[in-house]
Amino acid sequence: MERPPNYTLITFNEVVTGPNPDWVFGRQLCMHCEHPACASACPTNAMFKTDLGPVVFDENRCIGCRACMQACPFIIPKYDYESFAPKIHKCTFCADRLEANLEPACATVCPTGAITFGDREDMVAEAKRRIAAAPGTYIPEIYGLDEVGGTSVLHLSSVPFEKIGYITGLPKTPMPDLTHRWLRMTAPVFAVLYAVFGALNWIVRRRMRHQGHNGEHT
Repeated sequence: MERPPNYTLITFNEVVTGPNPDWVFGRQLCMHCEHPACASACPTNAMFKTDLGPVVFDENRCIGCRACMQACPFIIPKYDYESFAPKIHKCTFCADRLEANLEPACATVCPTGAITFGDREDMVAEAKRRIAAAPGTYIPEIYGLDEVGGTSVLHLSSVPFEKIGYITGLPKTPMPDLTHRWLRMTAPVFAVLYAVFGALNWIVRRRMRHQGHNGEHT
């Protein structure tokens, strides 16, 4: 399912777990990876992780190359195709609120405590506590605990995560190693292409000049 270019998408998923189908909520947003591949792939450092944890982006540095979209294992950054000056959009983890010692807006307004905020170690402990306290309510899995080296956003679910649209089967190792290798390859490739097209341009221009000289002597 294609995610629209908003910060957070709440999904309603019809999941059959027994004789009757159930409606299960899903929440898709930037996972704010501990080792963000998007920031690693960004050639202008427009995407970066702050000391407080959020992965944010500087619109003034963004050149619209969409490298972050290709690098993100969760397929989160979205591109504003309809804009004359398109930029990337995604959840910012309310980085401005964190700078002011405030919680993210989603955690602040959640009336049931389904969304909570705190240090990652505390949130991992809270997730494990909830699973142990209600084993029939949650599957024994914390989404984001180990995926791609761990994320700042963690999820619990009553059904397997793939049933509510989450990307599963991701490696546990951080992704930037792969994107670093990819970026190291792009510079030589573009250098070779530049040289090839430069040579072709020189050959074409030389032939055109040669034909022009021949035309003058006929």
